[in-house]
Amino acid sequence: MKFSKVVSVLVAAAFLSGTSFAGEVDKLANMLAEKGLISYGEAQQVVTETKESTRQLTASGLNPTLPAWIQNMSIKGDIRVRHQVDWDGANTRNRERLRLRFGIETRPVESIKAAFGIASGALGGSGDKNPTSTNHTFQSFNKVPLFIDYAYLQYDPVSCLKISGGKVKGGTHLWNPTDLIWDTDINPDGFAVNFNKSAGSKINIFANAGWYILNEGRNGRIMPDTYIIQPGISFATGNFSAKFGLSYQQFNMKDREVVSNESGSYLLPNDSDFRCINPGIELKLKEVIAGLTLGIFGDYVKNTDDTVHKNNLEGRVFGFQFGSDKIAEFGTWQIKAMNRYLEEYAVPLGLGDSDAYGGKGNSKGYEVILTLGIAKNLSFGFDYYQMEQIDGSKNPKSLAQFDLNYKF
Repeated sequence: MKFSKVVSVLVAAAFLSGTSFAGEVDKLANMLAEKGLISYGEAQQVVTETKESTRQLTASGLNPTLPAWIQNMSIKGDIRVRHQVDWDGANTRNRERLRLRFGIETRPVESIKAAFGIASGALGGSGDKNPTSTNHTFQSFNKVPLFIDYAYLQYDPVSCLKISGGKVKGGTHLWNPTDLIWDTDINPDGFAVNFNKSAGSKINIFANAGWYILNEGRNGRIMPDTYIIQPGISFATGNFSAKFGLSYQQFNMKDREVVSNESGSYLLPNDSDFRCINPGIELKLKEVIAGLTLGIFGDYVKNTDDTVHKNNLEGRVFGFQFGSDKIAEFGTWQIKAMNRYLEEYAVPLGLGDSDAYGGKGNSKGYEVILTLGIAKNLSFGFDYYQMEQIDGSKNPKSLAQFDLNYKF
């Protein structure tokens, strides 16, 4: 009876006073044990129970002494060190590069999420003008510039619906089986709506929509922007899963003021609009052999606006992956290979994977990726591209990346 009262008093005091008091509970418990009020075994039990109860309250957002946005906060990020080699028939380029990404998410109230992230990048003009890269290239011991990579507010009116506004995190606004149209580093500016709901024990339906702004409207011109709508469905049973999406992506650019990036090779040409039909599919079969997973995927795009450019309006990526389902610890591995084909006017210039022939159209080739888990959350990656032009001189180019990546 005496022990249970001591436990109750200390746990209640820890709840009311927060984690700082909880850190002092062990001292109080030891003092009570020294005075003979409780045994040393009971003192250790008090400490353990108090810390666990405080942890559970904080994790559930019910700790009365801390603001809800602190209790609900989650932090994650990654650091990547890369050696990159680019070469063609005449020149070779070697670069050492660094990427840092750091993000925070929290929910001040249950239906609202606030999130932002910072990332390394490269200075150009008045700021970062390369949205398809977060790399910092080593040069003259320069410090690494950091940028706001994404920042948005998300409202969840019901559990199956999310409405976001701001600089939306890439990959959340649209489902992409590959980076054929959108480079994974791009975080679009504007508004996104995501619907996701179960339609039975094995089927899930989803729909994504977005309005993204490419520049301001001035000098009598309308602002260039992008509209996206994507219905889709996923299916899973046992070790097999499948996902299919069909998007319509409209880039309104003709006669509007589209700003290019530092290299002058982004979001061009703007002498026409892009009205893209984009089906994508992903199939996965787990435990094919020795617990390994086999997946195949495909992505196709057709620009249906041929009012200016009559030809070279298609693109596609298809491939497979085999190995561990996730790279999370030592001994896990995965190999991925894909074939790329992107005609010149299929999508705005430079929007897709920036490492695949600089993100330019009129290119084709293949990519091979090998990833090895070498410790918990630490992996080694090798990524190789062999690309050339579709029309004109082939002008082949190769690129190899050797990555050491740690996630936290």
